[in-house]
Amino acid sequence: MFDVQEGLEIDHQYDRSPGVPRPGKPVLLRVAVPSGYCAVEVVAMTGPGAPKPRDIEQDGTVYPARRVGSHWEAVLPGMAEGTIVHYVIRAADGAGRVRYADGRRPVHAATVFAHRVSNRRPPAWTNHAVMYQIFVDRFATAHGPVPVPASPHDRAGGDLHGVRRYLPYLADLGINTLWLTPVFQATNYHGYDAEDLRNVDERFGGNAALEAVITDSGAAGIRVILDLVPNHISNRHPWFRDAAEGGRTRDWFTFAPDGSYASFFGNPGMPKLDLDHPEARAAMIGAARYWIDEFGIAGYRIDHVLGPSESFFAALADAVYRHHPDAWLFGEATATAAFSRRYGGLMDGATDFLTAYALRDYFAGELAPEGLVEVEQEAAAVLPHEDFDWVRFFDNHDMDRGSFLWNDDPSRIAAAVEVLAGLPGVPTILYGTEQGSVQHQGAYDHGLAVGRTPMRFDDRLGVFAPVRAALRRRRASGSPGSIEWTTGAEGTHWRDDGTRHELPVTG
Repeated sequence: MFDVQEGLEIDHQYDRSPGVPRPGKPVLLRVAVPSGYCAVEVVAMTGPGAPKPRDIEQDGTVYPARRVGSHWEAVLPGMAEGTIVHYVIRAADGAGRVRYADGRRPVHAATVFAHRVSNRRPPAWTNHAVMYQIFVDRFATAHGPVPVPASPHDRAGGDLHGVRRYLPYLADLGINTLWLTPVFQATNYHGYDAEDLRNVDERFGGNAALEAVITDSGAAGIRVILDLVPNHISNRHPWFRDAAEGGRTRDWFTFAPDGSYASFFGNPGMPKLDLDHPEARAAMIGAARYWIDEFGIAGYRIDHVLGPSESFFAALADAVYRHHPDAWLFGEATATAAFSRRYGGLMDGATDFLTAYALRDYFAGELAPEGLVEVEQEAAAVLPHEDFDWVRFFDNHDMDRGSFLWNDDPSRIAAAVEVLAGLPGVPTILYGTEQGSVQHQGAYDHGLAVGRTPMRFDDRLGVFAPVRAALRRRRASGSPGSIEWTTGAEGTHWRDDGTRHELPVTG
């Protein structure tokens, strides 16, 4: 379910303090090493680019670690604002044999860790953000709702004209941040395989339609977030076509001698970019900057952040935040909170999948209150809310809808939104939640697309009013920042700023 690494011989995984490296403050790095090793060292170098492990080892500065209990610890000195640090970790046993974190022997295969030193905190406006995810093809047209496609993988016909039509509806619902799934020209209906990163797909209305959505959204007090997929593109994209023909972009991708190439989960239609190649990196960052520079979008939800290196995200953050300090970048990290700490200082936030699954299980009656409390608190312990926006949700376009899991029980849907709206972080609901959108099949047996049902506006379960009330309260009050949980004979509740919130009883 989550991306985790276990059984690593030299285990670091960005275990550092503080979670976001601050200017002038030393950074403590922790490394777990089995018995038998007598020396552990961090070798670090500063500067832009994507240095290779051997370059770091040859030209970097060595910081010896010392054993502290079952771990080793090394301290990097305080550095200046904006410094990008790349480092490798090596450990030697009694015979002088060296291994590198996370568990590799030859230096060329060592993991290059990277972080960015910054005073940055998430933009102030995200404190009051209430986000709504629209799967553009499934939402609406200028004439109203879209029909049910013949297959979940067919296009339904939704477009940006439909998004624009329903902006007053969204504003009334309490939404002030709109996340649109990919709108760039793409091969498939979902858009996560871009053929052109600088043009909106004509089936969605082209660039002019997006510009109109952004203009009208701004007038309604709604910011627009786009979906960016830096990890991979379509095999129809000109960059890959040129590479496949042996052109200058050949090295932007990883080809094997037999002509095969690295791709997203083995899908040849989605070749993976090597974003540590300087030209590929510059091209992707340029495309990301374009929509902020020229169209004024508020930022990006970055798809599959576990794919590209942290070095790439350090460079992206530097390029975006330097020119647009109010822009917001958050990553889709299908990982535990501890695994996501690598993005502290590189992004403003990440999706909190562990809390999402805990909410789903709790409202299905399969998780005790204590379990939900423990999971919710873990994220803040890893990266505090004042330093990092945990994006919180209970469903999205890649999983079963909560309503499907909860047997379309309107009380559970309303209660789940109420809890979501009361927790720290950025509450996010999937389009149609407030209308009780229907899902007839489960994703486990029928694939991720089954939850991407066409939007309806019939409020079939009668949940619109309570959902609207919860979202509007959150928009007015803002994020609580931090909360204090209490579990006892009177049930489970939390407090923020003196307000008591009850966790509803399930089961």
